[in-house]
Amino acid sequence: MTMKNVVDFFDVVKEDEALQLRTHLATDIDEILKLGGEYNYKFNGTELQAFLGKMPKKELASLINPGIGNRLHMSPR
Repeated sequence: MTMKNVVDFFDVVKEDEALQLRTHLATDIDEILKLGGEYNYKFNGTELQAFLGKMPKKELASLINPGIGNRLHMSPR
């Protein structure tokens, strides 16, 4: 497993509206890991957390919390 898989998966998420919706509806890390696996992107929770931790807050908010864009105070736990 590599960080590249996480990066590649989220590149696909940005381009695929159906996958964006599924990512928005995910309630925890395990669901996102499962989604990645469904698209043949294997990564673990540590890699996912590291990727999300490096992502700009505005971009993270738009990926995880649909429709809030600039409301950065609503970040994922």
